[in-house]
Amino acid sequence: MTLEISKDLAIIGGTILALTTFLTGAFEFARQSHLRRVEHFIQMRRRFLETPVFQQILRMITTDDPALCEVPVQDRRNFGGFLEEVALMVNSRLISREVAHYMFGHYVLLTDRSHHFWSGLDREGTYWKLLHRFATEMEEESKKPLDLKKLRF
Repeated sequence: MTLEISKDLAIIGGTILALTTFLTGAFEFARQSHLRRVEHFIQMRRRFLETPVFQQILRMITTDDPALCEVPVQDRRNFGGFLEEVALMVNSRLISREVAHYMFGHYVLLTDRSHHFWSGLDREGTYWKLLHRFATEMEEESKKPLDLKKLRF
């Protein structure tokens, strides 16, 4: 084997090794990114269902209980803000619209439609526009047939 052939083989081998390393790194980065999104979503869902104030609001909002007016404004603001965080995750493509609808859409719609939830809050204010637009999107999503294949991270 001549020196030139050895040099060519070394270049080819090095290129293959570099390409394999790059592709492995890219695949691992994508996998880790996906895993972080899943973990963040699970943490959000847990916070949503396990926060005592949110549990209280969830119980009341299903019937638009007049007692919602007595829940402190800041607690209701935090609840609405949480739903806006979900909207931001959808807008940022961290979760799909279908997953957001399946897991949170019902509560977004109940919140948007509730008379008592908005007592003492500026329902039409600038800072609630994202929530209202998200509710409109969830309403549109609820009219579509459920495609279970789209419910994935």
